[in-house]
Amino acid sequence: MRVPSRRRPSVSSPLPSPLSRRALLGWALAAPATSLGCKRAPELPALGSVGSFALTDQAGRPVTEGSLRGQVWAAAFFFTRCPTVCPRITRKMREVQQAAAKDSVKLQLVSFSVDPENDTPAVLDAYAKQYGAELKRWRFLTGDLDVVRKTSEQGFKLALDGKATPGAEHFGLFHGSHLVLVDAAGQIRGYYRTSEDEQLAQLLRDAASLK
Repeated sequence: MRVPSRRRPSVSSPLPSPLSRRALLGWALAAPATSLGCKRAPELPALGSVGSFALTDQAGRPVTEGSLRGQVWAAAFFFTRCPTVCPRITRKMREVQQAAAKDSVKLQLVSFSVDPENDTPAVLDAYAKQYGAELKRWRFLTGDLDVVRKTSEQGFKLALDGKATPGAEHFGLFHGSHLVLVDAAGQIRGYYRTSEDEQLAQLLRDAASLK
């Protein structure tokens, strides 16, 4: 899968010439903080909207994209029967949860199940407890597979293929393994590999920058 580029444009302000005291003062007042040595993090690019969805969480409560408006959140796709990458994704999300709490970063976590036939709210609740999820800041969602597929492919731009098939390789399901950062307006602001700790540290820094 090709992850959208997160490169940010640089901003530069040329010095006025000649550098009279008045001109230099005017430039200093107008120039961005990055030019004066007070480094300010560049704004994260908006990479598209997650779109609409209507699903159910581990407590049986309805959750829509509107339920998450006003909050910064990070999403991932998984399923509880997954024998390979999903346990790692969930463990990394737990680490992000713990680091966010420690550093007072306001960040919600959302895990979308791609195996709703098996992953009922009760199954998700047990899975959440198994992995030490703090359910005030971490939701596990299930529901219609077509809704999950549309949300993954059209909203998050992450491939989702197959249907749960016991005995098949990867259980017959193939899905993205990135964490995706979403701002309070439902706009995607970054993709982060769960296999790289530095990328997850960057996710926390980026989440803290979104207000």
